[in-house]
Amino acid sequence: MDREEILAQSRKDNRFQDERDCRIADQASVWGAIGMGAVLFAVFLIRWFLHDDDPYDLLAIGFGYLAAANAYRWNTTKTTAALLVAVLCAVIALGWLWFYAIEG
Repeated sequence: MDREEILAQSRKDNRFQDERDCRIADQASVWGAIGMGAVLFAVFLIRWFLHDDDPYDLLAIGFGYLAAANAYRWNTTKTTAALLVAVLCAVIALGWLWFYAIEG
């Protein structure tokens, strides 16, 4: 392949997004998760300490996010650690959902 064929193939492969746009989207997702986690933690503390309420639903949301993130990581990397963390977080999330369902 010559230079022009490689460039044409690259343009065809990256027709909708280039590598920079993908990287920016990935970083935006990480910062969004950090923001969501911070708000989730703040609401958790407020609900638990100020309102004396069980935060089972918030715990289920947090662990559900961790399960999905690690499931994606496992799907991409196929590492055993990511799979184990994904399964563990999913089980914990389901447990918190169970407590939320029977408590509510």
